[in-house]
Amino acid sequence: MLFAGKAGTTDRNGQIMHMLLALAVMLLLVAAVFLFNVPNPNMLLITGLAVFTSLYGFGAGIVCSAVMVVYSMYFFSEGHSMFVYSALNLQKMAVIVLGVTLTTLFIGNLKRRQEEATRKLQEINETLVKDNEVLEAASATDDLTGMHNRFALRRDYNRFAHRDVHVMMLDLDDFKGINDRFGHSTGDYILRKMGQAMVNSFGGEWCYRYGGDEFLVIMPDISEGDFLGRLEGMKAKVQEIKSDSQHPPVHFSAGYVHGVCELSYDLRLMMHQADSNLYDAKELGKDCYVGRAFSRVFAESLPQDADGFGRR
Repeated sequence: MLFAGKAGTTDRNGQIMHMLLALAVMLLLVAAVFLFNVPNPNMLLITGLAVFTSLYGFGAGIVCSAVMVVYSMYFFSEGHSMFVYSALNLQKMAVIVLGVTLTTLFIGNLKRRQEEATRKLQEINETLVKDNEVLEAASATDDLTGMHNRFALRRDYNRFAHRDVHVMMLDLDDFKGINDRFGHSTGDYILRKMGQAMVNSFGGEWCYRYGGDEFLVIMPDISEGDFLGRLEGMKAKVQEIKSDSQHPPVHFSAGYVHGVCELSYDLRLMMHQADSNLYDAKELGKDCYVGRAFSRVFAESLPQDADGFGRR
């Protein structure tokens, strides 16, 4: 309400300024008519009326109309008395009053319609912006876990440029067996709880569901000790995952790298090397993690599948 009041006051102040501007210009036009003895001066004055009404609406139009009528009363009255007219000049005054009234009403109405259309267009644009924000958020969010998805990852690439980051790829061990034995509802429950454990440990801003039971963490500006502490905390949370089904304990394998994203494609290479480290963790017997410093040369030498990563 306070903002609305301020906006209303601002609008009224603007209208007053426009009316004063219209009055000043019309008086200058009247002065020019007198000074230069302009023939057919009403054409000049009605031009000012049309311009200011179209620019600023009814308020400015009424001011211009008043100036024009007062000038015409002076010009057409007997002895410039303002109130005594010949029959012919009285007819001229009637035509002038009718003309300026109709001109002001017509142009002022057009201006009002334009302002209404502009307001409606602004409202539509604001609605579209809000809808686009909602759609973008929905398109960047994984339906099952509520985490960021691959679309969000592509959108966020530039956030990590020239920053020291930890990049971790992880997936659930033997998840296909859990799905096959206990059903997809149990699998979905475990995925949701896994996502919650990641978000609680690393923060939702840095966590992504990469696909299936694969997850990704990209966390900038964090020390190795702090990162490992969060990782151990997440492992404890994941081990607490329970459901109504008597499924085996949930655990995961992970691989991570840490280094600086100096080049535009370094983040992709870091994900590639982290995935290779994840493969090593699987080879070590699962339920563990492997971490190394990022090496661009090593990452570029790794074989790639269609997804850009080594096969597991």
